[in-house]
Parts: sequence; structure tokens; C-alpha cells
Amino acid sequence: MPFDIEPLTFLEIARRELKVDPLPTPIKDGLNTIFTKRANANLYRGKILDLKAQGIKQNKYPIKQGRKYSVRNILIIWYLFDGDTKKTKCFLEEYCMFKSTKCELDITHIVEKTKKQYLEYFSLGVISEKIDKIVRCLKSQDFDFFSEKLPSPFSNEKNDMNDISPIVIMFEDIPWERYMSLYKEAEQHFIVKEYLKAQEILKILSSESIIRLPVIELLMSKIYAEESESKEAWDYLKNILN
Repeated sequence: MPFDIEPLTFLEIARRELKVDPLPTPIKDGLNTIFTKRANANLYRGKILDLKAQGIKQNKYPIKQGRKYSVRNILIIWYLFDGDTKKTKCFLEEYCMFKSTKCELDITHIVEKTKKQYLEYFSLGVISEKIDKIVRCLKSQDFDFFSEKLPSPFSNEKNDMNDISPIVIMFEDIPWERYMSLYKEAEQHFIVKEYLKAQEILKILSSESIIRLPVIELLMSKIYAEESESKEAWDYLKNILN
């Protein structure tokens, strides 16, 4: 009789969620520790892995059917804990106790990180409102961390609310201050309706950036919207005058 397990391994699910292949070594190592090491994992591993099916060919640590989103959610928590595997495992254990005993769940670190990582978070479109949504899910007894999706902490110009691929850049040496400076300059030109100058600066920022910056895309879309609205207004005025 076949086991009720997901067809993909947790690493394969992670690659799809992060849209990268191969996985960066720190992410791969972190996930291996979280999913395969038994230390400080008494509660959460059984909710994710089918321990009875463990060790089957080509999938030594199979994910229970319907629990694939736990991989995505763990990646988000791991990111919010600065890639700290030990803290992530501790959180998962505490979350399981919270769900079973309704004890208080400590999410102080997640909230505080929003303030400490301002430049990185701003550039990637992570704002307090997005963190608040994640926190509300985590603290809700109605939300199931292991079978439902946490909201993405990142912005996306295509309104892909599920995209968590920016997680892969946390190990890059990114000049956040330079990015912020250029963005603020472009934003000031946008505010005074100097759209061409704003676009030129955003193009410079885009060419310099070694990662995708959602804030560039969002501001550029605002510029296009304003230009389109201005053109429509001008065309309307010309029709009246004619």
C-alpha cells in the first residue's frame, strides 16, 4: 500500500519555492538540520514528516501529504530569524506547544527584526504591515502552520503575494545604503513630478543592483500610472479645445 506522502522531497519543494537550483549551501544545510536532525525536534518533525515511511527509496525524509507548505513557512521563519537554525527549531517546538496548550507564543524577535534590518527590508519591500500579517497568522489558533501558507514578507510588482524567492539573497554582500540613497533620490523626483529624472535614476539603480529590488518596480509602476493619467487628461483637454 503506498504511503500518503508528497511526491517531492523537502529540498525539491524549497527549490521550487525559492525559484533557484541548486539551493545555496547555507539554505540546504539549514533545512537538512531542521528536517533530519532529531535534537530539539520532538514535536514538529512528526507533524511534517511521515516517520513511518521514513527511509523509502529516493526520499529518506518524506513529507506527509498536505504538509508541503510547512517547507515554505519554515523558510520564512528561518529568514526572519536571520538564518539561525537553532532559533528556528526552538520556535517550531514552541509553536507546537502553543497550538496544543494555547500558551503564549513569543514572536518578539520577528517584530524587532523589522526595525533592525530597515535597509534590507525596505529594499526588498518588507514592511511592518507584512510582518504583522505573518504574526497574526502565527498567533491564531485557527491557522495551521504545517498545512497553510504564511503570507510572503516580500513585495512583488506582479502582485504575486506568495513569492519568497528574495530569501536567497540574504547571504549576498549587498550595498543596501547605496541602493537606498539612489531610491530616495528617484522618489524625490517622482514627488515633484520629474518623472523622466526619476526613471533615469531607477535605471541606474536597476543596472547596479545585483538582485531584484521590488521597490524599483513599484515606483516605476507608479510613474507609468501617473504618466498615463497625465496623457489621458491632456488628450481629453485637447478634444475639448478642438
